[in-house]
Amino acid sequence: MEQLPYRVQNRHAPFFRQCFVTASVAINIIAHGAVIGFSAILIPSLRSPESHIHATPGEESWIASIVGFALIGGNFIITPLMDSLGRKKSHLLTILPVLVGWFMLLIVHNVAGLITARFLQGIAMGMLGPLGSIIIGEMTDPRNRGAFLTSVSLSLTIGVLFCHSLGSFFSWQQSALICSFITFTSLLLIIFTPESPAWLIRKGRFDEGRMIFIWLRGHDVQTKEELERMIMQQRMARKSSIVGQDVSLMVKIKHYFRYLNEACKKPEFYKPIIIMVFLYIMFQFAGINVISSYATDIIEQVVGPDANAKFLMVVLDVERLICNIIAVYLMKTMKRRTLLFSSGIICVLAYLGKGAYVHAKQNNTLPFDSQWIPIILIGIYMFSLTVGISSIPFALSGELFPLEYRGIGSGISILGLSLNFFVAVKCFPVLTGAIGLSLTYCLYAGIVTFCMTIVWFMLPETKDRTLQEIEDSFRGTPIEDYKSSEPLNGTAESMRRCSSVILY
Repeated sequence: MEQLPYRVQNRHAPFFRQCFVTASVAINIIAHGAVIGFSAILIPSLRSPESHIHATPGEESWIASIVGFALIGGNFIITPLMDSLGRKKSHLLTILPVLVGWFMLLIVHNVAGLITARFLQGIAMGMLGPLGSIIIGEMTDPRNRGAFLTSVSLSLTIGVLFCHSLGSFFSWQQSALICSFITFTSLLLIIFTPESPAWLIRKGRFDEGRMIFIWLRGHDVQTKEELERMIMQQRMARKSSIVGQDVSLMVKIKHYFRYLNEACKKPEFYKPIIIMVFLYIMFQFAGINVISSYATDIIEQVVGPDANAKFLMVVLDVERLICNIIAVYLMKTMKRRTLLFSSGIICVLAYLGKGAYVHAKQNNTLPFDSQWIPIILIGIYMFSLTVGISSIPFALSGELFPLEYRGIGSGISILGLSLNFFVAVKCFPVLTGAIGLSLTYCLYAGIVTFCMTIVWFMLPETKDRTLQEIEDSFRGTPIEDYKSSEPLNGTAESMRRCSSVILY
């Protein structure tokens, strides 16, 4: 083992290698954050008389929301690919649509071209949605997994801030060109990252998987025990499955549907999916992508037409970045449920406060008019979104699903994120035009409250619990029964749930 090329040179090397793998995902996500924020600088520019492209209000909403619709297609594409091609090749495939989209934005001369470019970028975002968290979850140490997974929401924030800042100094065409270099940087990093050891072991490539696992995680006793448990369980799984057997395609399909039918009856399969779907609905209707897409319009409606909307947009993005950094610390110190529900309550109250302010302002019932009141309300709202609502779902997506259902569970639940991205962003301008901004805020606050209520009764606490304990809590197995079944020389965590589904 000491002669392998992926040799650990010192005790700090594994951590930095995990940082490198995470960075390859994070920089790709930064580019996707720029895609989300791009409509906030594109749409106001199209309204300028000097623009060579003009869009109707309906077309503007499609430009902003088509990304969410395309996410669904990306989810369906990546679910089988990441298990058949592997994590690295699938990650490389997410680069091409984003790059093509950025370059299309430079050359198109009509609204249809803009929508097509954004659709391609949305496909890539949908592909990376479930894949990014799986890559980070599989290739990082469980002790740092929560912080690494929080980098997903942090990277989105950096991308939105970067794009909005570019819009203050450059045209939207120049901004698109600059953003393309982020994607290219991610491409270079992905080329030099290894394949996921969990995927290699699942495919029966045990020696290669062992080599990369030790390169990523080190040589300590606990790591080696975790590795050997993973290999042992995969050997047993391959013996009891049809993987590698010479059977017809029809037999494989029948086995797969029989497997799905049995899985749907297991609480460790359907409970995490239900929780994640409602978390993603809550995440979208809390409005993180709505305010990223329509930032200048929202600021002008809430604060007033005299507000410096572009400046305030960048200020909010800076606040979001700072709060995301704080969220990394809070994820290591606070319980997941406490952070999620406290930030959710603040979000609902901020929604209602903004709605009441806008209603009073439109009816001239404000005791005094000051720009600081709506700015503070928007600041509180952004704080609630960033420290909990936008960070917790991505962290939980790497913790709730057991090994056997990681791929298919993530693929199904991420549809809740993708579909509601489209619905929330597409409907926002329609609702504000039909019922007004204040009632739209109340409606979105009601949806967030409903989702919080469902999650309150279903979500277990995951902080400081092993993944085996989380899985057993869904099964209803008491922790005492689990501990009594451990081997005498058991370790702190039986094995790392970090792969996609085996076809039985």
